[in-house]
Amino acid sequence: MKRFTGVKAPELPGVKILIEPPDTLLLSGTITLKDANERLGPFFREVHDAVLADEARKLTVDVSGLSFVNSSAIRLFIDWTTWVKNEGNARRYALHFRIDRSVTWQRTSFAALSFLAKDAVVIEQKE
Repeated sequence: MKRFTGVKAPELPGVKILIEPPDTLLLSGTITLKDANERLGPFFREVHDAVLADEARKLTVDVSGLSFVNSSAIRLFIDWTTWVKNEGNARRYALHFRIDRSVTWQRTSFAALSFLAKDAVVIEQKE
């Protein structure tokens, strides 16, 4: 995934963002930004567009290292899921969220996302 691996992650307080080739985005720390949509939303959109351009079939987003996110950040994951779900079947990739079930916000939030977008979202347990 050439375009995906070339996306530059933003530097934000409290959160570490890494692109791990070939198809994984790692997020750790906390996301408590009041303006999460303005500061992190464009990055998620750029990743989404790069994965589409690469014609990838799957992207893993490992959130297991995120101990806390506020409601603005949860909204970003909802938006991303919607972007994937609204792509035509020929272009759609599977959005795999790797979670830690022991973290309550991850377990509840991503269970809801997988219910809303069964054909676009897969939830994986952290090993």
